[in-house]
Amino acid sequence: MKYISEKEKVICIDENGNEVGLVTFPETEKGVFTINHTFVDEKMQGRGIASELVKRAINAINLSGGEVRATCSYAQKYIEKKGIRPYVICHMMTSIDGKVTGDFLYGKKGTKSSESYYEINRQIKGDAFACGRITMEGSFTNGYKPDLSSFKNADVPYEDDVAMKHNYYAVSFDRLGNVGWKENIIHDFDEGYDNCHIIEVLTGKTPAEKIAYYKSIGVSYIFAGKDDIDINLALSKLYDLFQIKKLLLEGGSIINGAFLKAGCVDELSLIVTPVIADKDDKPLFCDSSVTDFEFVSSEKMADDSLWIRYER
Repeated sequence: MKYISEKEKVICIDENGNEVGLVTFPETEKGVFTINHTFVDEKMQGRGIASELVKRAINAINLSGGEVRATCSYAQKYIEKKGIRPYVICHMMTSIDGKVTGDFLYGKKGTKSSESYYEINRQIKGDAFACGRITMEGSFTNGYKPDLSSFKNADVPYEDDVAMKHNYYAVSFDRLGNVGWKENIIHDFDEGYDNCHIIEVLTGKTPAEKIAYYKSIGVSYIFAGKDDIDINLALSKLYDLFQIKKLLLEGGSIINGAFLKAGCVDELSLIVTPVIADKDDKPLFCDSSVTDFEFVSSEKMADDSLWIRYER
């Protein structure tokens, strides 16, 4: 099946070029798009086409920055069951052989490609960027560990806490609350990361003293799972509580793999630097399985790296 996005609609075309499905979402108010009709040819029903059409309609609305509404009964049931989540772009710099960690990042070619990576990060800036604990500690906190002694006997509810609303967020997927933030805003020389309000994604395993500490410094936090993070639940909460519609996933192999496994990578944006990495360096996705993507575009950058985009 091929899906074609047009203005306020998505069409499904079969292998013979016939239109077999359609979803429409006109702008019914300024900035509000209403999914009002979903159709699938009777012979093609039961193949997941309607679900894919509604998902793509929601993605298109989120990318436009609009608000999603639904009057179509199928779309209403879809949203009630699955919720609405942000459109997720996995934006990463890789070696030719698909590695995302290692000394190649700091060599001559890797350093030049990094400039392209950050330039494009600013260009496609979303409502938030997301990383796992290791990346957040390495990039922003330098492994800082706060003194939690005054919070040892804290009695805090395990409830989501929206400390503030902001125009840009840093989302830390950190199931045990180990990232040692010093304040609730990231200050960085790169405007692609500067002035981000921090949101911690936690679980029922997060110690109470860490939750109390985050609350004391004004870091927002949400709970998404008892033992491990439920990616879909976390994303739904990020949409509902913070109105995050476009999220840049810029983590390491583990968090990228978790998103892919959960079916939550909508687009790949890869800066491929002309280097072969070491055999022990980490791949783009950890614990991945076969997942099909479709080519969108490619562009040679001034530093000889290649910017390639794919979407699901």
